[in-house]
Amino acid sequence: MKIILYVTVIIGILTSCSEQKSDKNKSIESKKEEPISTDISKETVKQQNYRQIKLKENSIDSFALPFPEENMLLPLRNYYKPYWVEANIGQQDGPDFMYIDILKYDTPLVYFNFDSENELILNSIIVHESTVTDQYGLNVGSTIEKLKENRGDGEINFDPYHQHVYYYYENSNISYEINGDLEIPADIQNIEDLIITEKDVEGWTIEYIIWRKK
Repeated sequence: MKIILYVTVIIGILTSCSEQKSDKNKSIESKKEEPISTDISKETVKQQNYRQIKLKENSIDSFALPFPEENMLLPLRNYYKPYWVEANIGQQDGPDFMYIDILKYDTPLVYFNFDSENELILNSIIVHESTVTDQYGLNVGSTIEKLKENRGDGEINFDPYHQHVYYYYENSNISYEINGDLEIPADIQNIEDLIITEKDVEGWTIEYIIWRKK
């Protein structure tokens, strides 16, 4: 009788362990089958606080312009989080130069260009993206008509070598590269002789906002 009872107990224990193991395996399989959701990470990115960037005659946000002669990468990176701020080497007709750019995802917003002989000296700031505004309420994509409405009549400068057209104001650190259909008269033999008038740039838009210390 004792032997029968003992066997019965052993069988009961083995059955219970088998059922627990089976339930555990089912639980693990169930967890494995659950898809990994990326909604949370995407939502987190959307909710990040991307501060509005504003360029003024003598400052950009809380930074006075021009920058002090010191490495500005970390101060800019810390201030503009969660934007991506990185340093790179740029190429031009002359010597290479160092620049720092601010990006949102893969879109460049602002470039800080430094002197080719001294990378601590800020030469210019180039605004590439329409979400960045200047102190005159202008941004990339604004029309020449809005530019003149907000700032009055300026002056046109034509770079014949690159065929770039700039609109600037005397004694102002902020100027604009404007873009549109450039018509070159048939009687112009030398591009350097081309004179561009206010009428020629009607309907043009701002391609870049440029800061340079006057």
